[in-house]
Amino acid sequence: MSTAVLGAGLLLAVAVVWHAGIVMADARAVARHYPDGRVYRLGHGWTPPSFFAGYRRLAHAMLAAGGALAIACAGARLAPGRGTAAALGGCAAAVLALMFANRRYGSVRYAGVCLALLAGCLTVAGAARTVGGPAWTGAGGALASFFAAQLYLVAGLRKVRSRHFMNGGVLLDNLTYNAAQAAAGNHDFLPWPRRTALSALLLRPAPRAVCRAVAVVTAAGELLLGLAVLGLLPAPAVLALAVLLHAGFLLVSPLRIVPFAAAATGLVLLATSHPMLSALL
Repeated sequence: MSTAVLGAGLLLAVAVVWHAGIVMADARAVARHYPDGRVYRLGHGWTPPSFFAGYRRLAHAMLAAGGALAIACAGARLAPGRGTAAALGGCAAAVLALMFANRRYGSVRYAGVCLALLAGCLTVAGAARTVGGPAWTGAGGALASFFAAQLYLVAGLRKVRSRHFMNGGVLLDNLTYNAAQAAAGNHDFLPWPRRTALSALLLRPAPRAVCRAVAVVTAAGELLLGLAVLGLLPAPAVLALAVLLHAGFLLVSPLRIVPFAAAATGLVLLATSHPMLSALL
């Protein structure tokens, strides 16, 4: 299998394992600070202990699936063939099933959607390599190209249509919220900028102008990436743009979005293996 497929598989494994770690850490925190296990969760109301017990069991299954997927990717690298391709596709299918089960415990978010999309595309890639023959080896990449284009074009258009985002307000709000959370001891947020520095920055006009420029560049970058994954730019440029965008997102977002960043980057990487325009030509 191609390097892009194996790299996408490893990124999916990282995303699944990281997501499972978040779930287990949350369950442990609830058990430690709320002995009766009942906490209020937005959209779920007062949540009983059985909820967290079931979610923890699902997280253990995710850890196993992520580890098996990483091993399958290594096996496909060392001994390429239909057997290892089938193993990779089977592990990806298991991750896809677990992501559907995850919907019971949490609302559908970008991370869950990206994980499911990447797992589904890798399942198709493994099945195509196993039974489809050479004519179908790019099926997973073509699907990833389509879904990645949808993801980034929709995200970019939503940003362009949001006045609050385009004028830099969303970025300023995020920075302020992150600084407050980090100062309160929330380790999901990077301690940047410091609250004292942020207070001084908010009194000056320059930060607003910088945030406005960053917002415009971000929206343009997402729109460009949405078109690029279709095959309009060479693969190195597409990957560089994806890594740059998601690295920027990680700087102003909680570390909980790491699974989303890894899965979205994996989707882009898989898309570069067989973009839609190359499939049509």
